[in-house]
Amino acid sequence: MRWIREHRLATAILVAFAALFLLIFVSRQTLGDDNPLGRAVGEALSAVEAPFAAVGGFFGGNLSVLLDRGDLAQENERLRERVMELEKALTEARLSATDLDELKRLSELLNYSGLREKYDTVAADVIAMDASNVFNIFTINAGTRDGVFTDAVVVDGDGLIGRVMSVGDRWAKVISVIDESNKVGFQVFRSPEWLGVLQGDGEGSLKGYMLDEAAAVREGDRLITSGIGGIYPQGITIGKVVAVNWDHDTPLKTIEVEPAAYFKNIRKVSVLLAERPQEVAEP
Repeated sequence: MRWIREHRLATAILVAFAALFLLIFVSRQTLGDDNPLGRAVGEALSAVEAPFAAVGGFFGGNLSVLLDRGDLAQENERLRERVMELEKALTEARLSATDLDELKRLSELLNYSGLREKYDTVAADVIAMDASNVFNIFTINAGTRDGVFTDAVVVDGDGLIGRVMSVGDRWAKVISVIDESNKVGFQVFRSPEWLGVLQGDGEGSLKGYMLDEAAAVREGDRLITSGIGGIYPQGITIGKVVAVNWDHDTPLKTIEVEPAAYFKNIRKVSVLLAERPQEVAEP
């Protein structure tokens, strides 16, 4: 009795286990019997099992949730990777479509100007530009190995870009017509006898003057290269007139021109190479 008093907790545990053992033993003999003793044993066994079942259900349910969360995390990661792959493919498709569109416009320009029949050409991508916000001077990925040479003329799908100022084996540096150090002779498309000279302003536009002060040039007139000067061949679109002014210091009519090419976003160009020899028809 003294031991029981000194170890009450241990005694209570032993009694509980003994009662549980006895209950299980009796239940094996009477559980399921339709009599007062069988029903009483069933209710007692249910009461004892309820806490254990609750604990087991709690851990089982949460373990299932944790496992499901792990599966969901893996599935989300797979979906994220797939989305990234699709976005990359879509971007590449858009870039390809843009390249094709630029090449198409470039081809139309060359055909329209008759340059494709006169010159060999090489297409190139812009790979670097100077520090300005417009393409005054930039570098392309075509060089002497492709037939590019100094002063070769450069165009894109909208019109005249400029000329090659220096060249290496696999690269060339292009100075555009909007640069202040670049000049180009022009003629008015609707009246080819009206000639003039344009020079870049360094900020994306062109300014120039008419050689004939009586030339009735007006806003909206389209200008093309005249072929005078020995660098730019005749017939390449330069831009359109946006303003006509009189210079009071000289008897010249000055003009302001918006370039046909968009010099804030040049991606692909074509370089005119050596002029092809023209076949002479026999008399």
